[in-house]
Amino acid sequence: MHTLILPRGITVKQFDVSKRVKIPQLLERFRSNRFSGYLHFELTPQVGVICFQDGDIVAVLFEGDNARFSGYEAQLELFRALQLNSGAIRVYRLESELVPYVARICRGQVEIKAQLVRFLDSTRLLAYLAAERFNGCIRIYTSAEATLVFYTEGRVEGFFVDGVAGLQDDLDIAHSLALDKECRYDVIRTPESGRSPVMPLDDINFEKDWLIVWRELNT
Repeated sequence: MHTLILPRGITVKQFDVSKRVKIPQLLERFRSNRFSGYLHFELTPQVGVICFQDGDIVAVLFEGDNARFSGYEAQLELFRALQLNSGAIRVYRLESELVPYVARICRGQVEIKAQLVRFLDSTRLLAYLAAERFNGCIRIYTSAEATLVFYTEGRVEGFFVDGVAGLQDDLDIAHSLALDKECRYDVIRTPESGRSPVMPLDDINFEKDWLIVWRELNT
């Protein structure tokens, strides 16, 4: 099972990718329905995310083979993987106000990756984040669950935890996934704070981009 990139929001739908699933039309439906949330594409060992805010695409992320892509390049890589492999799509609804935080993480730069939480010097890390006036998040995760801790100007802004749709003010430490001995963390920096508005990715055309990849793979 591939490690989750993001915590699960409110589950809307889950289904397997097959030739009967018309991906461009599916994505266009979320756009026309003014959907807020994200689609998680599980194409083991590759994984992709498309974030929507009120029907606008605000982030695309694709990870696989030790590479990380974002934006338009990520969509082409995702479409290539979907046309070559089977997998699953999971749809999660989020409150519109949370989406910019999530989108900026998808666009962000990973500075520290896949370190075990049990070896974390939290005092030193928090001092670094404060000194840097850090914008971004700490992503804490296991193979089954993830939590995002958002920072603005070096201070905690809020939490995105599994199974909720909105930004949370606190975290249940007693049941934190950080207690799992295999829990790991990433530090992801963003150029701006999560509360800043995120501009839509206007250069994405699902039908056209899907066809570009299809022609590339079949010529």
